[in-house]
Amino acid sequence: MATWLSQWQSGKVTEWPRVFLVTGLLFLSHLATWPLSHSIVEAAVSKGKSHQLDASEVNQGGGGTLSGTNFQVRPGSIGSVIPRAKLSGSTVQVRAGFLEVALRKRKVGPKPLDITVLYAKEHSLGPEIAPKTWQRDADPIFIWEAPAAGLEIAGYSYALDAVPDNTVDTTATSWNVAQDPLRKLTDGQHTFWVKAINTAGNAGEAISFDLWVDATPPTISSYSPQPASLLNTVAPSITASVTDTHSGVDPQAISLTINGSQARVSFDQTTGVVTASGAGMVKEGANRIELRVTDRVGNALTPLVWSFTADVTPPTGSVLINGGASMTTSVYVTLTFSASDRTSGVTRVLVSNDPLIGFVDEPYVSLRELWRLTAVRGPQKVYVKFMDQVGNVSDPVSDEIELALLAPETIILSGPAGLTALAQAQFTFTCPERDCVFAYAFDHQAWSEWTSQTTVSQSDLPFGNHYFKVKAAKETNGIPGIQLDEEDPTPAERTWIVGVEPSAIFVPRGAPIKLWRIE
Repeated sequence: MATWLSQWQSGKVTEWPRVFLVTGLLFLSHLATWPLSHSIVEAAVSKGKSHQLDASEVNQGGGGTLSGTNFQVRPGSIGSVIPRAKLSGSTVQVRAGFLEVALRKRKVGPKPLDITVLYAKEHSLGPEIAPKTWQRDADPIFIWEAPAAGLEIAGYSYALDAVPDNTVDTTATSWNVAQDPLRKLTDGQHTFWVKAINTAGNAGEAISFDLWVDATPPTISSYSPQPASLLNTVAPSITASVTDTHSGVDPQAISLTINGSQARVSFDQTTGVVTASGAGMVKEGANRIELRVTDRVGNALTPLVWSFTADVTPPTGSVLINGGASMTTSVYVTLTFSASDRTSGVTRVLVSNDPLIGFVDEPYVSLRELWRLTAVRGPQKVYVKFMDQVGNVSDPVSDEIELALLAPETIILSGPAGLTALAQAQFTFTCPERDCVFAYAFDHQAWSEWTSQTTVSQSDLPFGNHYFKVKAAKETNGIPGIQLDEEDPTPAERTWIVGVEPSAIFVPRGAPIKLWRIE
């Protein structure tokens, strides 16, 4: 290269290499896409038909002028030690020691048919809708601007949740959902697409707008206490399960009132459960609850209103034996109940002759007949407790009556007891009073007819346990026949076993058992 430049300087080189060099430099000044780095060395004065290169120094480039029709290098240094660039442009740069063509990536702009502006509004004169943001408008208007002027636009193709085809749908630059047969968009995420089509049938790139619609308020799937329910507490936990499919429930917009007073609520966003405590706000009797819920874009659910009843006060009441009589000769008496509950009402009654033993739970009635007293002569008490519908139980109340038994006592004189080998049994019995009659029964048999006999027997008894009972009765009240209060309320009883007593010596049966020892 250095030899060729020297020959060119002295004029020994023909014209075409000079033209080639100048043409190459011009090519470098217009090159936009190829990286090029080249150092010019050993140059003094060079001429061409339209360009001249003058340099004060060879190799080091102490100063000179490179000029031509299309470019010029002003006095400076060209070479490996050039301190600063003197030639620059959009495509050519001189860096220290180099003449370069810089690569620059050109930004590809929109094509003539591409739509560059697309937005949505609540209505033509309304506010704009932000893309990819939950909002409440389900019938927006989409608006776009036509491509660059001068194009022969035939119209526009648009589609919802799909890329449009190349068929013209409208010549307008907007699509109003409210005026379309669609009327409204469903809740959820939608994408609107539109593109321009010219008269030649060519289409630009489709542009899109993401619109998120939430026009539905939250839902309440369950809540407690149940409407019209009865509770035996004034501090219940009030809960509700709330969900919102799209934008979500707004925790700050949850409101719950108890009897008109604002209650403190908590909301678990993971489970969707709203919780409030009724302590200090729930009263005895009817209570009114109102729950208001809103999602994050302002869709408010119609207030949910329900009521329940709190009952924490037990019933009150009293009991009378035989209408308040002071004495009876029968163990069977009639109980008269009188009870009330101001909130939920009396539903059950608990009766006992001895509260330490326990109570009999029965439906509440005002008159309880044939209650059996303890069959012991002397004063007898009946204890009663009342229960309301939610389970509140009153303290026990009682009444007392003197029991003067007219019925005789029954005594078994003889009969089997314990273990016996006999398959038959004979019993004798009596009563201390005179002129008694008796009724008896073996095992699970029914009571016999009344008889004056004092001896009975039973044969062909199978092996096993057996049971005998007998009761005495005596006519005392002048009414024909034996009445309940004339028979012994505590029959005499006897149990025994029919069988063979095992031998005291047990001899095992079967093959003999061999015993041996290993030495």
